[in-house]
Amino acid sequence: MSQQPSWQVKNEGSFASVSITLPPSSGFHCESDAVITMSQNVDVRGAMSGGILAGLARAFLTRESFFTTVVQNNSPNQSGDALIASSDPGGVTLHRLIRGEEMVLTSGAYLAADEAVNVSSSMQSPFSMFGNYSGTGVFLLRASGQGTLAISAYGSMHKYILSPGEKRNVD
Repeated sequence: MSQQPSWQVKNEGSFASVSITLPPSSGFHCESDAVITMSQNVDVRGAMSGGILAGLARAFLTRESFFTTVVQNNSPNQSGDALIASSDPGGVTLHRLIRGEEMVLTSGAYLAADEAVNVSSSMQSPFSMFGNYSGTGVFLLRASGQGTLAISAYGSMHKYILSPGEKRNVD
């Protein structure tokens, strides 16, 4: 089994970035235009995550990019690294998704994730008071799978660790 990338938030605050150390033959995916720099053995390419329909849904319904960026360490025996940041100034936090867990993100919050994390568009109820009046919209992003998820926001971020079954409303 291959090693997972190692993620670290740099310059926490208004202009945060994320440094990712990539073990041999590992990679991650991120929002279009998030990559700032990478080592010479790391390849960056655009891809349609989930196919044409998923790309169209992501682009038109959530205002995310049609393409995602795939960052891959092509070396079979050397580590590589990449530095990414959101196109908007603000904070970044890392969340470790465990198998069976899902996280719902508002448009623009997805920055990057491990290869085993799936990010897709999701529709909340059109009759939801939250979606219709909060400014988040009816279409959101849903992250699932297992691995690290980098989340960005315009402004600062505060992370709460919830007990099993505990819910927290965000206004």
